Amino acid sequence: MQQILSNIWSNDLFRELILTGLVLFGAFAAQRIFRWLVVSRLPDESPKIYGVRRIGSFIIGFIAAILILGIWVQRSTDLTVAIGILAAGLAFALQEIIGSIAGWVTIVSGQPFAIGDRIETGGIRGDVIDITVLRTKLMEIGNWLGGDHNTGRIVTVSNAYIFKEPLFNYSRHLEYVWDEIVLPITYESDWQRAIDILAEAVASQPVYQDLLPRAVEQRRRTRREFAIKLTSLDPRVFVKLTDNWIELGLVYPVGNESRRTFRNTVSQEILRAFQAEGIEIASQTVAIVRLPQTSPDRNHSATED
Repeated sequence: MQQILSNIWSNDLFRELILTGLVLFGAFAAQRIFRWLVVSRLPDESPKIYGVRRIGSFIIGFIAAILILGIWVQRSTDLTVAIGILAAGLAFALQEIIGSIAGWVTIVSGQPFAIGDRIETGGIRGDVIDITVLRTKLMEIGNWLGGDHNTGRIVTVSNAYIFKEPLFNYSRHLEYVWDEIVLPITYESDWQRAIDILAEAVASQPVYQDLLPRAVEQRRRTRREFAIKLTSLDPRVFVKLTDNWIELGLVYPVGNESRRTFRNTVSQEILRAFQAEGIEIASQTVAIVRLPQTSPDRNHSATED
C-alpha cells in the first residue's frame, strides 16, 4: 500500500492534482470560516455585509490562485503561459473595473463632459457633480417631475457607460437648446395674428434678448470644430392643419437650465394676448349633426303595450 501511494505521489500530474484539490478545499473552508467569524457578526440590515463578503472572497480567491499557480508552474517556460492565463482571467473578472478606468481616462483626456455639464445617458439626466476614477455622480433632473428641476437624488453611474450608451451633452459646446410650444386654435380665430403673438411672446423676453448674442458667438466657435449648419436663432412658428383645429408650433432657443421657467413665462404671455385678441384655444369636441327621428306610431304602440 505504501509502495502504491509512493508511486502515485511520485507522478507529477497526480501530485499536482491532489495539491490543487487541497488548495481549493482550503479556500472553500477559509471562506466559510470568514463568513462565520466576520460576516455573521454584522447586523442583518448592515450595508457593509455585501462589501465585506466580496472583499473576503476576492482575497481568498487571489491567494488560492497564487498557490495553484505555484503548484503547476515548475519550469520557467511555463511561467509565461501561466502569467498570461492568470492575466486573462483577471481581465475577465475585473472587466467592469478596467472599463471604468478606461472610461475615466477618456473623460479626462477627451473631455466629452466636465463637472457642471448637463448630460443624459442610458435614460438618466442630470448635472455632473463629481467624477472619480470608477464612477460619475449626477444630480438627477426630470424623472417624476416631468421638467428640468432636480429631484434631489444623486445618481452614481459607472464610467464604463461611456463606451456602451449614447451620451447627450446639453451644455458642453452650446448653452442653449431648442424648445417647442404647440398650441391648437379654432378655425374661427385670427391665425395670422396668433402667429405674431407667439413670436412676439419670445422675442420680447429679456432672457431671450440676453441669450441671443452669446448664442450667436458660441455657434460661430462651434462651427469651427463641427460641420453644423447655421440656422436663424429667431423664434419661428409653424402651421399645421388638422381636422379639428389649426395647430401652431412655436420653436425658439432657450438656456439649457431655464427651459421650464422660460416656457412658463412665455405661456402666460401668450394666454394674456390670446384673451385680449379674442383668439380661442381649441379642444377636442364632438359635433352632433342630426338626431335620429322617432316615429309617432311606434311611440303610441309602445305606450299601449
